[in-house]
Formats: sequence, C-alpha cells, structure tokens
Amino acid sequence: MLGKLMKYDLRSCLRKFWMLWAGLAALAMLNGYTINHVLDNSRFSGLPAFLFGVLPLILFFVLGIATAILILVFICDRFYKGLLGDEGYLAFTLPVSSAEHIASKALVSLILMIISAVVVVISAVLLFSVGDWSNFSSFLASLAQKIREISWPKGTFGLVVEGIVFFLVGSLAQTLHIYLAISIGHLARKHRVAYAILAYIGINIVLSIILNIIGSHGLSFLENLSFFMVDASGFHGSLRDVLLAGASLILGQLVLCAAFFFGTKAILDHRLNLE
Repeated sequence: MLGKLMKYDLRSCLRKFWMLWAGLAALAMLNGYTINHVLDNSRFSGLPAFLFGVLPLILFFVLGIATAILILVFICDRFYKGLLGDEGYLAFTLPVSSAEHIASKALVSLILMIISAVVVVISAVLLFSVGDWSNFSSFLASLAQKIREISWPKGTFGLVVEGIVFFLVGSLAQTLHIYLAISIGHLARKHRVAYAILAYIGINIVLSIILNIIGSHGLSFLENLSFFMVDASGFHGSLRDVLLAGASLILGQLVLCAAFFFGTKAILDHRLNLE
C-alpha cells in the first residue's frame, strides 16, 4: 500500500514541478547562448545587452531560488493538507496506517529534492556548454586530468558514499522535523501555523542543548574530523577516524529521523483532530 500512496503523491509532485524543471533547463540553454553571443559580443550594448544578455541570467537565478522555496512550501503543504486538512478525512478512511502516510510523503519529498538537484546539475552543464561546447569540453578534460593527478588516499570512495548517504538521511531528517513541528502546531486550537513555527524553533533549541551537553562530555561526533587534515601536499591523518566520524554523523541523523517519525506518528495516532 505504501507504493500506491507514493505513486499518488509523486504524481501530484510531478504535476506541480515539471514545468519549473523544464523552465530551469530552458533558461540555462538560453543563458548559455546569450553569454557567448550577446554578453561576449561587443556589437551589443545598453538596453539590447540587458534584455538579451543580463535579464535571462537574472530570470534563471530567480527561478532557481523560487524552485527551492516552492519545494519547501510543497513539503509543508502536502503534509498539512493531505493528513491534517480536509483531505485528511479521506486519507484516514483508507486501510493504511499513519506510519505509511508519513513515510510516503517523506520519501516523495526526498525524491523531489533529488530530482531537483539533478536538474540543477543538468542546467549547469547546459549553461556552460550551449553556444560554446568546445570550451566546455576542454574544461571537463582539464578537470578530469587534475582529478587523476591528485593522490587520492585509500578509502576515498567510502568517503564519497558516506557523503551521499549523509545528504539523503539528513534531508529526510529535515523533512520529518518539519512534519513533527506541523503536527505539534496542529494541536493548538488557533494560530496553528504560528505554533508550528514555534515548535520547529523549539525543537532546534532542544537539539542544540543536547548536542552541547554531548560535546561538553567529550562525546562530540565531530571531534574525529580533527584527525583528517588536508593541505596542498595531499591528505594526512587517520582515514579510519574520518570514516568513523562520518558513520557517527549518519547514525545521529538516523536517530533524529526515528525520533521525528515516531513523534509525528504518536500525534497522528492519539491526538489527531480534524475539526
């Protein structure tokens, strides 16, 4: 049933964002052309240079920022309306547990962030390649050569994998953090949005206090990172300590995911009020 819920939520997500993603890619292509044929061309100046060279670049960055904001709005809106708003009456009549509802929306939000990140990378490639592919291919070749010349220590692949996993788990933790704050805010009879914001801030304060207490007792997960130093001559220090530090950070994010998930589930199971 979780797959069916995700299919429904993902369909709603794609309907809202495919035009934004296409717009980003199109503006990247347009800017790639204008940068190489308008801004770098002395025949254009004044208003024509602004309209055909600068304005598309401004629109590209504005659309990128708007996409990031809309992702945050979508994450909040789909959870609130889908489970705590009018749609919640229908959602909780389905033979689906609250845990599946939460997991569906959280995983779809994570997929949305991943797709958006991929679109940004593709847009960057289009921005630098359209209209001047030869220079871009030369840049990639030079970059690949420098990467090959670096003396990568053993275990670098593990670090990259840990970085990717940390990004995914951390993004999921942030989404579940928002869900818990919205659920706590929903317990209020009035001004639920304001209380949700206060709950989000309050959770952050509590987490900061807990991390400070842990750090003061010498148990900070970040301490191991001091063993791994980077300078112009290469990498030094204990790679094992860095991998352990990365694993500790990931474990910490998983603990937060579990705390936020089960906290949200408890509210939906025992304190849900759709009136």
